Amino acid sequence: MNIVNNNQQFGLVSKLIHWLMAALFIAIIAIALYMDELPRGAEKFEWVSLHKAFGVCALAAILLRIAWHRVTKVPTPLADGWQLKLAHLGHVALYLLMLLMPISGLMMSLAGGHDVSVFNWFTLSALSEKNETLSGIASFVHHNAANLLYLVLALHVGAALHHHFILKDETLKRITSA
Repeated sequence: MNIVNNNQQFGLVSKLIHWLMAALFIAIIAIALYMDELPRGAEKFEWVSLHKAFGVCALAAILLRIAWHRVTKVPTPLADGWQLKLAHLGHVALYLLMLLMPISGLMMSLAGGHDVSVFNWFTLSALSEKNETLSGIASFVHHNAANLLYLVLALHVGAALHHHFILKDETLKRITSA
């Protein structure tokens, strides 16, 4: 297996980052859906803290992914025309949302006067003074962008499955096969 990408397939590093991000976002979304149903209290705050820690890890992973894609080539697209344009638009939306969600979540917490502990490895300290306006804007962005992220993720997975089961091309295999 190649460590770096080639014209036909993603390399090991790209695959690991891709699936790490998938696992992180599944965990983040599952925790968010669960914690939203909990009453305010100690248990909810523990889940919120876990959600934030995974969010910081997701931000690091997307930044790593962007950096990696700047230093290695991306496999030649299998689609062309409108499908290639739609795939590109979908990936741009996905990247923007994967950046926007953790950044807005961090701003919501830090501007709201809350530190963000990342699994007790390190802590991002809250702003010296609360900024309710900034926290409120970040909260609005975070909660509304979540629904858009759910849609874009569903389209991303749906497109991969469409390529695999309907078009029977190599698109999904490029990010899954050894």
